[in-house]
Amino acid sequence: MLMIRISLLSIFCSFGIALADEPWYKSYSYGLEAMERGDWRTAVGYFDAALAHKNKDSGKVRAYGAVFIQYFPNRERGICYFNLGDMERARADLSLSLQQSSSLRAKEYLNKISGGVKPSSPPKVEKREAPPPIPSAPTRQVDNAEPPASTIVGERLNIAILPFDTKGIGGDLGEIDLLDKLTTAFYNMNRFKVIERAQLEQILNEQKLGMSGIVDVSTAAQIGKGMGVDAVVCGSIARAGNTASIDARLVDTETAAIITAQDAYANGINLPALSQMILEVAVKIKNELPLVTGYVIGVENDRITLDLGRMKGVRKGMKCLVYREGAPIVHPVTNEVIGKMINELCEVQFTEIFDGYSVGAITKPKGGPPLIRDRVVTK
Repeated sequence: MLMIRISLLSIFCSFGIALADEPWYKSYSYGLEAMERGDWRTAVGYFDAALAHKNKDSGKVRAYGAVFIQYFPNRERGICYFNLGDMERARADLSLSLQQSSSLRAKEYLNKISGGVKPSSPPKVEKREAPPPIPSAPTRQVDNAEPPASTIVGERLNIAILPFDTKGIGGDLGEIDLLDKLTTAFYNMNRFKVIERAQLEQILNEQKLGMSGIVDVSTAAQIGKGMGVDAVVCGSIARAGNTASIDARLVDTETAAIITAQDAYANGINLPALSQMILEVAVKIKNELPLVTGYVIGVENDRITLDLGRMKGVRKGMKCLVYREGAPIVHPVTNEVIGKMINELCEVQFTEIFDGYSVGAITKPKGGPPLIRDRVVTK
């Protein structure tokens, strides 16, 4: 099937940036520069691009060669959201940053949010230590250039949010539906294609399962397979005194294997605390499934070797799309090349993960057999 890839410039036009082939460390550096200007929305776009390749905050991370930098994209994006007035996303990013690598800066902004502090107007960034300069990396040959970090090809991972088992949480919330909150949180990640609540209810009713909590992994996988989705999110929310915890699992519907499992906690049984807890676990799952691109480097029957490995955040059970670029798409008036024709070849599921590469199996043939040098993007 032929599809048209929209140019990266149009994808990121709301941020006024083009991130075509920038390494993650340059995107991070550009994000910091945008913060210094008080351009929060642009900075968020750059941090999104950096996180797509490397999704964990760290006080020391190798950019390339012997060059190491401080890397806190979750924290800095959370500060951007704070200044944009989006306190839920700010709290989620800052909390995640603290879990990955504790810093006084993240704690400071979390305390501001908890204390009801509002961002100053007009926007300003408080003075902070300048990050170490990032030297220019050696120029790559065009044939070996990395593919864009956020190439949009095919559909994103299709998931269903199944009803969670709730223990001890009920009347306190009145008419508030936690499943709606879960569905909204995952939808707002802009990472997944989420099945609609009404469609979910219809399918569950047809199978006479109702909307009670579904925590058994094999049952959840069977339900998801019947819906035609790639994966399902299931789990439980439990109360202990005046605190609550959520345990969520992303389960592959074909194999019933758990792709990732995450948890989060709330210090209070009220809507803001529980909503923040749900958002936090959704962010954690999203960050465990980065959108990264690469190449096919080996083909042997249905066994495909890819240059994506553990160092790029790939994990067993994730899926990717193999595609081939065709003729350029040229604007008839400006003669500008605005994209390329795309031929989707097949879907592949990662079965073996190594540091610098991985092996996968073709699960869904589409437009022809893959070849070495064909491109890949995680689903």
